[in-house]
Amino acid sequence: MSWQMHAAAAYARLVRKPRTYRSARSAEAFLQQRKSCSEPPKQITAQRHHRLTNARHGQFVCYTLNPSGEATPGRGSVVYVHGGGYVSEIHSAHWTLISDIANASNSAVHVPIYGLAPQHNAAEAIELIQAVIASAASTGPVYIVGDSSGGALALASTQVWLAAGNPPPCGLTLISPWLDIALRNPAIEQVAAKDPWLGPEGLRYIGKRWVADLDDTDPRVSPLFGELVALPPVDLYVGTRDIFMPDCRLLRDQLPRDNNSYHEEPGAIHVYPLLPVPEGRRARIIAVAHIANTLRH
Repeated sequence: MSWQMHAAAAYARLVRKPRTYRSARSAEAFLQQRKSCSEPPKQITAQRHHRLTNARHGQFVCYTLNPSGEATPGRGSVVYVHGGGYVSEIHSAHWTLISDIANASNSAVHVPIYGLAPQHNAAEAIELIQAVIASAASTGPVYIVGDSSGGALALASTQVWLAAGNPPPCGLTLISPWLDIALRNPAIEQVAAKDPWLGPEGLRYIGKRWVADLDDTDPRVSPLFGELVALPPVDLYVGTRDIFMPDCRLLRDQLPRDNNSYHEEPGAIHVYPLLPVPEGRRARIIAVAHIANTLRH
């Protein structure tokens, strides 16, 4: 494990976990904070020369980041669903990965900005992402990516899309997905003691606010309980110090063996492929290349 990963874990333990996820009280305080800006950082267009557009879907917006060169006609596009525990807006680290995906795949990346808890809920987010997938699918193949809570939404949205009889996306990349909103897996408590970032008490509290009128076993909030056999090929990433690792292993074991890939990084923390650490950079290279290669074929 790199010293940079140790440093990231120390920061998460001292700042991120107590501020948000350690307890129901800290989770409620974070829920009530003003949300940050969801607009892409200026350097994405100014320095990386991407073209940025947006479209409204009801009360929500979807940004589309086009590569610095001309997108390859007919290659398809990517839908990226950002994480943030259902309470935080998209972050600059997400935009950096989105930019890398656009350049490597030479394809447009659609980024739905869904509403966050406590003002919004899962059913609204799924509805928005369905509309974005439908729009993307009208121009060619679609690859779906998501991290953390966005990983759960990416998987759940794929399940809903397939249940409606639509053609499957060409692939699905999940980074540390939150697969069961209630964190029922008994193995989670053992990992929680080593996770410097996430805590089960705070996550369960936020999860109850996000579920709203749905049951907590509904696949729209707990996609681990949804249909898994008919999924497109899944590329899954998680670290061993991530509270979501036990459920990621369950997902791995329930997926058909053909065409799926699983990456478990020893000592890595939550969403490690998004972090500026050696392990994260290696994982990003693999993940981005996989998306690009899938869209080429």
